[in-house]
Amino acid sequence: MAEQPPEMLKGPVSLTSSAHAGVKVKDIGDASHIAPCHFAKIYTPEFSKAGVDFPIIFVKDPDTGTFFAAVMWGIEPNENLFVENNTWQGGYFPASVRCYPFAVQPDPENEERLFIGIYEEAGVVNKEEGNLVFNDDGTETEWMQNVKEFLVRVWQQEERTKLFVKTLEEMGLLIPQTLTVKNSETGENHDVSGFYVVDREKLSELSDDKFLELRKSGALECIHNHIMSLESLDKLLRKKNIRPPAQTVASQIEAGKSAAAADPSDA
Repeated sequence: MAEQPPEMLKGPVSLTSSAHAGVKVKDIGDASHIAPCHFAKIYTPEFSKAGVDFPIIFVKDPDTGTFFAAVMWGIEPNENLFVENNTWQGGYFPASVRCYPFAVQPDPENEERLFIGIYEEAGVVNKEEGNLVFNDDGTETEWMQNVKEFLVRVWQQEERTKLFVKTLEEMGLLIPQTLTVKNSETGENHDVSGFYVVDREKLSELSDDKFLELRKSGALECIHNHIMSLESLDKLLRKKNIRPPAQTVASQIEAGKSAAAADPSDA
């Protein structure tokens, strides 16, 4: 599994009043920009809400080797089962996606400052209609000030989530999983891999000190929300018209097995 930015856009460029004078951002009226995304980053404050609608998994970034938390939107790459006719049908909408078409990260020239960027090629960025980013005098509009405050809060949530995921990795709680599905047309099995979950057995084997550390930090609640969210894997399979086996996908994962799902015609 590999993360895909909306519309496969080029990286964001620094947002400045000189380079982006007159730029406007249209309200996003459809979800076509995330239709090719089969998962999206999620942050710990969102786990309880997002887990009701989607499985929360952990993915290793192939470039950095670090893990991040994500909600699973599809079984195959370029597949979002929660976008129908360019309309979002998925319930909770993750903060990481609500940042679009902006991005926030530490300034490469000064790590104490945040870099606010914009995806210039995004379909909602133009100079004809939408919310104006800068006033004529170069100051940020009230709309952009509100967006900026939101971006900073999201960055703080992401940093908190990085610490949470790093703790899981250091404690050896993350294990890889493979979801095996049968193609309804060819009858062939297909493995969906590249995602990780918390191993409940390893969690139960932690020392009292480590367990207390997780509870005091709030990580234990996030782990429970993650484990509960795995029940949504069955809902995801049904959206793809795949019948989960008698033993649910979530229960197989909890048992430390590779999850398998059959084609509906196999009943």
